[in-house]
Amino acid sequence: MGGAVAGICLLLVMAFSSEAMEAASQAARVFAGGVMPALLPMMVLCRMLPARANHERSPWRSHAAAVLFSFASGSPASAQRVRDLCGAGAVAPGATAPLLAACGVMSPMFFTGTLTQWTGLRAGCRVLLVCHWAGALAAAGLVKLASGHPPAVRAGAAATPQPPVRAARPSLPEAVTGAATSLLAVCGAMMTFAVAAGVLRALVAALWPAWSAAHRPLLAAAWALLEVGGGAAAVLEAWPQVPMALLCALCSFGGLSIWLQNLLFVPACVRPAKLLCMRMLHGTLSGGLALLIFTLFPGLTR
Repeated sequence: MGGAVAGICLLLVMAFSSEAMEAASQAARVFAGGVMPALLPMMVLCRMLPARANHERSPWRSHAAAVLFSFASGSPASAQRVRDLCGAGAVAPGATAPLLAACGVMSPMFFTGTLTQWTGLRAGCRVLLVCHWAGALAAAGLVKLASGHPPAVRAGAAATPQPPVRAARPSLPEAVTGAATSLLAVCGAMMTFAVAAGVLRALVAALWPAWSAAHRPLLAAAWALLEVGGGAAAVLEAWPQVPMALLCALCSFGGLSIWLQNLLFVPACVRPAKLLCMRMLHGTLSGGLALLIFTLFPGLTR
């Protein structure tokens, strides 16, 4: 079954090779111009930051620091940080999923830089960023409530105190090399889903040209669900007015591209389907909050 699907995808890429090449080139340009300059220093710093478990103090301090780091860096540097904390034993039992929900955010530079440049709405894009962050925290709270309390530890098992665990901190050259390798995986994920979106749009246009021309907004939103960078630009081109709430929901979901980028770093921490559901929850909450705010204050969209 998997081989047949891969064969069909190969035939489609060959049939629409020009569209696939253009989509891949566009994703590479977005990566080189907007993603790599902001992500590389954060991923280097993430590898240099200590990750250790201290069983004598509350782990919430490291959790809060991870969330603040994520809000400043975005994905997938945030997923890399969560992975390092999990590996060092610094994440409390039952807190991995809520922490991933809180840390699954996009870079603030995408809102305050890229979207502001595309839309010209400086105040509105800052509101989008606040809604994006608030939705992540709300999603983490709901995931925590749904997860319940971790099973109690028996008294005998907790009798012996455990020493702090400290992960080996790499040197600066090692951190740069590891970050550069991770960035290639990020670029690969972006290009893969950009190609999928480009081929899908070309296929729909070839089979149903009239429907495709009449439903450009729908196809643009589908593009953003696959790869949010180019998809967000397509949404802005397809809608007569800037759909701020939709943009917030799509950016908070992050597209399958960012879902895969995060999954590259935390495969042992969460099931892929659960991580995808958390991304959908984040998108729903952030989009709903943005819809409320922009309905109450329509001047932010002008």
